[in-house]
This record gives sequence, structure tokens and C-alpha cells, in this order.
Amino acid sequence: MTHDVIAVGGQVAGFTTLDSPMISAEFDDNTNTWTITTDAGQRQTRVLLDCGSPLIPWIPDLPGGDEFRGRQFHAAAIAADFDPAAQRIAVVGADSAAGRLVGKLTRSGAVVTVFPLPPRRVVRPIRRARRYLRRQSEVVTSPIEVLSASGIRTTDGSRHDVDTIIFGTGFSVSDQHPGLVGAGGQALAQFWRDGAEPYCGVAVHGLPNYFILGGPDHEAQIRYVSECLQLMAGHTRIQVRRSSQRVFNERAHLHAPPLRPVASAFELSSAGLDGDMYDGPATLTLAGNSQQVRVRLSGRVDPIDGQYHWQGTVFDQLTDELVRARSLTVNVGERNASARITELTPQGTYSIAGAGTPPFALAQLEVSQP
Repeated sequence: MTHDVIAVGGQVAGFTTLDSPMISAEFDDNTNTWTITTDAGQRQTRVLLDCGSPLIPWIPDLPGGDEFRGRQFHAAAIAADFDPAAQRIAVVGADSAAGRLVGKLTRSGAVVTVFPLPPRRVVRPIRRARRYLRRQSEVVTSPIEVLSASGIRTTDGSRHDVDTIIFGTGFSVSDQHPGLVGAGGQALAQFWRDGAEPYCGVAVHGLPNYFILGGPDHEAQIRYVSECLQLMAGHTRIQVRRSSQRVFNERAHLHAPPLRPVASAFELSSAGLDGDMYDGPATLTLAGNSQQVRVRLSGRVDPIDGQYHWQGTVFDQLTDELVRARSLTVNVGERNASARITELTPQGTYSIAGAGTPPFALAQLEVSQP
């Protein structure tokens, strides 16, 4: 029996909860379902809600870290007895947890200095970022070279005396969490090489139909996930776009995550429904140059704009010109349509999308051009 939604590692009102701890979970790309293994056997579900977050705060091993005499915390795990008033505080990295914390620290009377930590977390020198952070703190753009007993020295030779270091450096995967195998047969740790954090705290590219429910904002996360499930209505698969998660990780310090899901941040697939799916050869054409590829495409009518939106996967390596093109032509037999390559996936395939009449035949739908 396949359930629509199963929660593991905790109770979530309105959803099926497993009584036995999860040992592992594996996503099936063909059926768009998760197989969950427990001591009591296996269960299948369309959507997996993980209440026992697989992520733990990640603190880098900086040179001289053992020499620093002050206190050190991760922004997601501040000590209960910590009083920032009148302290000199260094925020290293700028993930969303640290971004929300900076304002609280400065309002308490602390002097805050924000440091970049490439390549995992960079405070980018764009006007909006600097203007936002400078209202509340000093922004240092030179990377950290070494920690000392009294503070931080950067690569430009500057020295910064601080009392406390708070790390906004994202998360890593806990060795104690059950194994997760997502799209393309890759384990969760493979999606987390960069130390990224989940999109809006709940979604991970490469793990379709999977949401994390952990941390202090549990109720807000449940509301967010519930709205994501509404976006999924009529589809078999939802996944945050890799580009959306990357931008979130690069700019989380600019603002808090949105309170409502942004539909454009997710990939939705209805492959296998109503027969509106094509899996086979196609030709991609740009400026008279063509390449033969294999594609898997599907789509649906958007109830807001009334257009048929189709998307899917290109399984062959593409030229740089095709990947960078703002528009290319997809030919399937005598049918053709304009499209664009949206991103390269962790599996080495490409996501493609278009709107209007698709290049494949529709089973029971007539599409009108706007």
C-alpha cells in the first residue's frame, strides 16, 4: 500500500506516522515514491516528512581555532546563558540563521562584525547586501587567515579583537541519521558537499517529495510544507530547483525566507498522469546547429495563465551554446516547440522547460495559443 504522506521521527497532526524508527529511505525515480525501511518492514509513500532532521550545525576548523580564548557557537545553537550585551561579536559566514541573528545582536548593544567564509558561505560585495548589513554591523570582505587568542586576522593583514565568534556556516549531514538515497541513486551526503542549508529550511534539491521538519520554527515549517503539498496537487513529484537553493544559500543574509512557497522555486512533474508524457529521441536546434538527444517530457495546464507548461530532462551531454541559450527549438518528429535549458542536475542531466503547445502529442487535451 502506498501512502500519500508519511512522517518519520516525530508526530505531525493529520499525517501517517511510523511507529518504528526509520532505518533507511530510497526514492524511486520511475514511480516517484519513497520506500521506507524500518524494523517492522517496508512502507511506500509519495511524500516523506522527516521530523528527525539529518542536518547538524557545521563549524569549520579554522587555523588557530584552539587558541581563541572567547566563546564560540553556531548561529543555530546559541548557548542559553549567552548575553551579547556590550560584547564584540564576530559572525563568520552569513547563513539564514546568522542573518536573522545580526539584528538581535546589535539591538542588544553588541558590536557585530561579519566575516565571509568562502567557498561555503560568502558575504557577496553587492550593494544591497552591504547596505543591509552596514545598517547593523561592519562587513569585512577579506577572508579569514587565522584565529588568535584575542580575535581574527584576515588575509589583508587586518586584526579584529572579538569576545565571541558565532558561525553562520550552514549544516552538514549527521552520521547518526538513517540513510537517504534520493534522485539518481545518490545519498544525501552527496547533495551536501558544499555545506549548503535546505531551501527555506525544509527542501533539498536532489531529494524529491521530501521535506525536513526540525528546529525551533516547527509550526511555521509545517505550514510551509502544507502549502508545498497544495502546489503538488495533481502532480507526482515536487522538488526545489537547484538554482533556487543555490541563490537562497548565497543571499540568505539579505532577508528572512518567504512565508509562503514560491511556485517558481520548485519543479513539478506529472509524468505518467493522463498519458501526457514523452520519453524518447528528440532534436535540439539552435541557430541552424542541431543535436540528437534523449528526453523525458511532461506537463500540465497552469490554472493561472491558462497555458500548457511542460518540462522534463535531457539525458545527453549538451554543448555550451545550447546550455547558455535563452531559447532553442525542440523537435519530436514533425512537432516542434521553443524551450530553454534551466539547469544542470547533480546526476549530469539537464532540466528543460517550455510553455505553449509542447513538442509531444497530448492524449486528451487541446492547447490554444495565447
